[in-house]
Amino acid sequence: MDSFYVFIFRNDVWIYIVSVMGLVWFINELGKSQRHLRQAVFGLEKERGRRARSSAIGFILFFSLVLSVVYYVNSQVIPTLPQTLFKPATPTPDIFTTPLSSPTPLGAVEMAPPTATVPLVPTITLPGQLIEATPALVDGTAETAIETPTPSGPTSTPFVACTLDLNISEPRGGGFVSGNVSFSGTADFANFGSYTLEANGPETSGQWASLTGRSPDRPVRDSFLASVNLSQWRSGPYLIRLRGTDSFGTDVGYCVIQVTLNN
Repeated sequence: MDSFYVFIFRNDVWIYIVSVMGLVWFINELGKSQRHLRQAVFGLEKERGRRARSSAIGFILFFSLVLSVVYYVNSQVIPTLPQTLFKPATPTPDIFTTPLSSPTPLGAVEMAPPTATVPLVPTITLPGQLIEATPALVDGTAETAIETPTPSGPTSTPFVACTLDLNISEPRGGGFVSGNVSFSGTADFANFGSYTLEANGPETSGQWASLTGRSPDRPVRDSFLASVNLSQWRSGPYLIRLRGTDSFGTDVGYCVIQVTLNN
């Protein structure tokens, strides 16, 4: 029975068209038979008119019933059927027509197809961070990890973390953004000077670039930071950095999140 419902569902348009055409035709025939009966004089003519009228009425009832059944099946039965009935059946492979791979010669090594390399998300290196490299032999000895030089002088090393005083609350880290993006968060710390929103990704060629071209000098607490139109930027993963600077122009800290631009 399910196959009957599926057949009606897949051919309902043609059934509607044929049934409506049949209704129009036999309603016209019913009108002709009625006129013939009114004009008939002899009994044989009247009998023919009655048969034509009965035949027209029968077909009108038949096509009306077909339309009602199709409508009922589409509106009441089809929504209750499992969706698997409407998926095309998976063809069974024919072992006599399916091409087989050529046998591998004895002693030959079958080469596996190369695996796709997963694109790496651009990373950042800040002052004071340690860059760990794979040990390499130089004159028979392994090279040790190289530490990036820290600026000399009394300036303290900026922290690299999102804190209560320096954070991006919107958009969320790891989320997707597109078009006009609004950034919200907090930039309100001791000896506040200014804050800057920067991005690092495909559009910036792996370099940090200012998103707004300015550094607001008013602190923000759990509110709007900036709005940027990124509709013309290339899609891909981007690092978004909120950089805080004190009143002397020295970087205090960085809050970094990652988002994916999907234009």
